[in-house]
Amino acid sequence: MSTATAPTAFPLDNITSPPTPLSHLNTTLVSTPTAPSWLLWQFLDSALPTGGFIASNGLEAFAKLHPDATSPKDVEAYVNWSVHSCGYTNLPFVTSVWKLVDEWTLRDSQLKTEKGKAKAMKSVLHRIGNIDREYDVFMNNAIQNAASRKQGDGIVMMGVKCFADQLNYKASSRARSKLLEEEEEEEGEEESELGPNIRILKPFKALLRSEEVAGHYPIAFAMIARLLGFDLATTRYLHLHLHARTLLSSAIRLALVGPFQAQHIMTRSQAKARFIDAKTADLTIEDAAQTFLLGDICSGVHGRLWTRLFNS
Repeated sequence: MSTATAPTAFPLDNITSPPTPLSHLNTTLVSTPTAPSWLLWQFLDSALPTGGFIASNGLEAFAKLHPDATSPKDVEAYVNWSVHSCGYTNLPFVTSVWKLVDEWTLRDSQLKTEKGKAKAMKSVLHRIGNIDREYDVFMNNAIQNAASRKQGDGIVMMGVKCFADQLNYKASSRARSKLLEEEEEEEGEEESELGPNIRILKPFKALLRSEEVAGHYPIAFAMIARLLGFDLATTRYLHLHLHARTLLSSAIRLALVGPFQAQHIMTRSQAKARFIDAKTADLTIEDAAQTFLLGDICSGVHGRLWTRLFNS
């Protein structure tokens, strides 16, 4: 793992457009997400409590330190830089955890005994914990580290309460009325996209509570995305999308842009996200790097702001 120096092209308005046309990319590197499922639409819904407003990724500090550089064009530049950095810092970890959980999911479905399943789960949790500790060391910005932990804890809590508990739905449904039971017999048994593997979230939450793992956001995000059945291409692209959306939501709350301006920037940012997704497709954890040092510095001084909307 390394910390790359920020590109010298500055001020921010130099990066509002993608550095390389998409037509120049190797198209084999650009993966296309599969058709969205109900759970994916639910995950994209802003009503889902994923803890996105814990931090503004340095945007609030930047706006107060550089009040003369907060035009919509500057905000768009900041979003592009931050998405670029997210690709190089988070996506290698997201990919590693997704592949690990995917491998375990297949193995778990093949095991026949509860003892074997429990042993396999313990093993994968240990490996996920090791990756989480690597991310904890890599994310040496104290403010960003704390925000990542809070977001990770929030998304795990959401996963347990919104999804993992659904495994008990059929058991608890015995108390439903006779009329509803008759309707089920006629229409057939209810189907769900959720599989039994999502039960791993509860022991992972227990590890969080015992502080055996930090539970950073990219780690928890990748786990939940795979457990909900999202393929790797969708998971990576979704992570970038939510990062950009959170930044723009923060910009709206800070009164830097309006809702229509934010959506205009979001639409333009998809080219940047696709470019970064392709560029980071083959990166490993050892290749992870911070590429937006201004954003890193702003995140670091966020806790020293006299007044702030977002938690530090």
